[in-house]
Amino acid sequence: MKKRLSLLLLAPILVACSEATFSCSTLAFHSFFSCKYVSSRGECNKEIIDMVNRIDALADPYTNYGGNTLYYINSTNEPVEVEPHLFNLMKTALDLYEKTEHNFDPYIGKITSLWKNTLFGDDEDMLFDGPSVSSIEEAKSLIPALLEEARSTRVVLNESKSTIQRIGSGHIDLGGLTKGYSVEESERVLEKYKIEKYLINGGQSSLGLGKSQDGGNFKVNLMYSKEENENLFSLSKIDTSTSAIYEQSVTVEGITYSHIINPNTGMPLSDYSMAFLSGEDSALLDAFSASCMIAGPEKSEEWSKKYNFSYSLYEDVGGFTKLVKESESLTKARI
Repeated sequence: MKKRLSLLLLAPILVACSEATFSCSTLAFHSFFSCKYVSSRGECNKEIIDMVNRIDALADPYTNYGGNTLYYINSTNEPVEVEPHLFNLMKTALDLYEKTEHNFDPYIGKITSLWKNTLFGDDEDMLFDGPSVSSIEEAKSLIPALLEEARSTRVVLNESKSTIQRIGSGHIDLGGLTKGYSVEESERVLEKYKIEKYLINGGQSSLGLGKSQDGGNFKVNLMYSKEENENLFSLSKIDTSTSAIYEQSVTVEGITYSHIINPNTGMPLSDYSMAFLSGEDSALLDAFSASCMIAGPEKSEEWSKKYNFSYSLYEDVGGFTKLVKESESLTKARI
């Protein structure tokens, strides 16, 4: 998509018209989603924000917004006719489930919810003061049965009828994909308006980068680096996705547990502390960023070549990131 966008910008009308800067933002995906762009054709704020908020409601597995949403799909085994965004999101999830060799797993919703409540508490529990050894052990005892339930669950899509049918009793969770998908869909809106200068911020973890306001590159600086500007990149006309343990993790008796779940074990453990990916498909990057942390450097290298993205993979040393391996293209983009 990015290459097509750059060609469209050669249209003479963009030169003839004056440009203005627009911005919009909303709370979505338990984070802050924003878009800033330069346009000669007026603003498209409402179109972007309405779309993002709708995707958020459709794909939320925990909140009943009414209608045929993911929350409702998780409550029935009947085919459910859904809106195009939810159908496309589910179709993308199943595709990435296979491409990541099941390291991105939309079927482990109950496991994700279990660890979220165990490690970070229920959203309504104001007295939660952190997990204990006993609460972690209790959660671990439930994992074998939940893994079996997830592995026996599948989804059937009927494109002609726009229906999604859950088979089994596992819960579907698309949280590892919705931000990237929404960034990608927002870029489609900007492309329609022939906009090349933009920054889409899907809660820091997913970025859509056009050109900067002066027509050049953006400087992307990764957090949790020990030295200032240790991981600073110059990038434009590209998407990025970051997965890391630092924002959502707890350490109990020397073991760090995070929100990134290994679907092979059902455990919130990873040998790597951060993955930073860049490429042309934000939805794909979103799914692969956590998958690279789970699978490690050799598999990350293989996937990056097969699916045309670049990556940097890090381990934790004393609360800071230490580079393990990265693509040559990202090494060249370092400042």
